[in-house]
Amino acid sequence: MARPHAVVVPYPGSGNINPALQLAKLLHGHGVYITFVNTEHNHRRIVAAEGAGAVRGRDGFRFEAIPDGMADADRDVGNYDLALSAATSNRCAAPLRELLARLDGGAGAPPVTCVVVTALISFALYVARELGLPTMVLWGSSAAALVTQMRTRELRERGYIPLKGNEIKDDRDRTV
Repeated sequence: MARPHAVVVPYPGSGNINPALQLAKLLHGHGVYITFVNTEHNHRRIVAAEGAGAVRGRDGFRFEAIPDGMADADRDVGNYDLALSAATSNRCAAPLRELLARLDGGAGAPPVTCVVVTALISFALYVARELGLPTMVLWGSSAAALVTQMRTRELRERGYIPLKGNEIKDDRDRTV
C-alpha cells in the first residue's frame, strides 16, 4: 500500500491551527505524508515572524497556502472573526479544490487519501466529499464551545444570535 497522504485544513485562527498542527505532527511521526494548509495571510505572518524556514517543511511534511477570501483592509474591522468566517465559508472552496487536484499524486507526493479539517471550516468537508476523499473533523476547543457550535441553529431560531449590532452581510447580502 502506498504511503497515506493527509491534507490538514484548519480554520485560520490559532485556537484551530495549533491543535491541527500538533495532530499533523503526530500523524507524520507515524508515517503519514502531510500537507498542512494555511491561509496566505497566516503563511505570510509565519514567514515574517520566523523566516522562510518555518514553512519550508521536511521530508513528507509540506506547507501550502490558499487565500482566505478577505481583503487586507477588512482585517481591521471590529467584527473580524465574523467577517473571516463568512469569507472562508463563501470564497475558499474553489482554491482548496484546485490545491487538492494539484496535490493528488503531483510534485513527488503520494495521492491524497484523506482530508482532516477543524470543525469551523466545513466548506472543506464538502470539497473533499465532492472529490470522493474520506474526511475527519478535529475539534480542538473546549466542550462548552462544541455544545455552542452544535446549538447555533437553535440559538439563531430562538433569536439569541446574532447579537444586535453585530450582524454582517455575506456576498449575497444575507445576514450571517
